[in-house]
This record gives sequence, structure tokens and C-alpha cells, in this order.
Amino acid sequence: MKKKFLAIGVAAALSVTAVGMMAGCGPASADDGEEDLTLTISGSTSVQPLMNELAAKYEELNEGVDIEVSGGGSGVGISDAQQGRVDIGMSSRDLNSNETGVTSKKIADDGIAIIVKSDCTVSSVTSAEIFDLYISGTAIQNTITKAVMRESASGTRSAFLELIVKDGVAMEDAYAEQLAFADCVQEANSTDLAISNVAGDTSTLGFISLGSVAANASQIKALAVDGVEATLENVANGSYAIARPFNLIYQEDKLSDLAKDFLAFIDSAEGQAIINADYIGQVENAPAYTPYVK
Repeated sequence: MKKKFLAIGVAAALSVTAVGMMAGCGPASADDGEEDLTLTISGSTSVQPLMNELAAKYEELNEGVDIEVSGGGSGVGISDAQQGRVDIGMSSRDLNSNETGVTSKKIADDGIAIIVKSDCTVSSVTSAEIFDLYISGTAIQNTITKAVMRESASGTRSAFLELIVKDGVAMEDAYAEQLAFADCVQEANSTDLAISNVAGDTSTLGFISLGSVAANASQIKALAVDGVEATLENVANGSYAIARPFNLIYQEDKLSDLAKDFLAFIDSAEGQAIINADYIGQVENAPAYTPYVK
């Protein structure tokens, strides 16, 4: 059942109760003077852990609010927002030219960590080595012989294919030419599954949100790429080039007051504190947040 916020005074509430007793019970609606306090959010499984934290804090500050967060990939989040199936979509890539009718709000910058099992002896790789593993099946340092690729709807996959370059050729172009990855590449349809596949095999390499590495440090580790460590500081200064945005997607003219307030919370000091713990926030001197539900 959706949680509701009673937006009427005590006297009016008593009047509505009396009418309800005479007319019989029924579901609450806007006509009852009540505001729906449920938000639905879907999309990128890379953005999802951050969104879960933001949603939990917002619910804590606003009693009775229920924020339902689900995955599916960036493509799903964008499509759901376009079709009005959710209030807000999550995407770890920018909108394509044909993805119209929605607004994109960048809430963070995030690196893409190249990961292996925590006890793997490899600590650093080059972009060329990553490229050759995925496209040609060439082993990395005689140790890494398999790789994990995200599903086609993943924004992390889109950014990874664009950003991994060898001799001026992006992996996305090499893939488009042969329409296949090497036989050693297996697909994982979520961040959690990508982590699980890598954590279970020392010879497997994958990629996930940099912000998800710390929580799984007992199972996986991030590799340096082209001699640069995968850290927030290096993403911020541009030296670690495998990075992308975290975006929220929505129909601006159809946002509820609750959804608008949730976006304001994300830009507040409280929201930015959560983002900046593992990602790079977008708001300087963020204002304090005033709860929506009084």
C-alpha cells in the first residue's frame, strides 16, 4: 500500500472521516486532500547503490515517504522515465540524440574501476591490454584469461566501450566492426553479478562503478590503468580517464512536488555529503535541507 501524507487540518479530517463512514471505505486519492508520498525510481545498477543511500536518508528525514528503487540498466531507466512508468530514471551515461522528451540531471561523476579478484597478482594494466582481452582474447600478463561484459542496456558498458582505446581506436568501434567480443567474454546483467563473477575466479577481469569497490574490497580490487590509480582524486583531476556521469532522467513538467523536493534534497548539504563519500558531487556550498513532511 502506498504511504500517504495527510495534508488537511484536524477539523477537516474529522469531517472527511464522517463522510467516509457514511459513504463507505475506498482508496485515498488527491480528491481526499491527501498527497501520495511514494516515489518510483529505476535504471542503472551502477547508480542504484548511491540512490538507495539517498532514498534511505530522505525517508528518514520525511516520515511516511516510501521510495522504491529498482535496477534494469540505464536504457531501462531512460525508457521508464520517457513512458511515465517511474517518477525518475537512473542512467550512468548521457542521453542519446533519439532519447527525447525527458530532462537529464547530473548528480555525480564516477570512475569505472577495472577489477579483479582481491588475491590476483596483477595490480596494473594498460588500456591496450584491456582492449586486446575483450576484442581478441589475448591474456593479460599470463594471468587474466577471461573477462566480464555488462549487458547492452548498461550505461557502464556504453562508457567502457567508448573510453577504452588502443592506437586511436575505441573498443566500441572495434566491436561494431566484428559484432562480437572474444570467446573468453561472458555477460553479466548487473553490477552485483559482475562482482560475483570476478570474485569467484582469479583469472577474470571486469569493470564496475568505482563507488562500488570499497563495499566489496574483501572480494575484489581495482587495478591501476595506464599507470594511474583508480581513485576519486584522480577522477576529479582528470588523470584517471575512465570516468562517466551519474544522471537522473525525468519528465520535468510531470514531476510531483515530492519528486521536486527529493531532487532538492540531493542538491542539499545532506545529499551532497552522501554523494561525496564515494563519488564526486556537483554542488558547492550546498544549502541545508528542510524536511518536506512536517
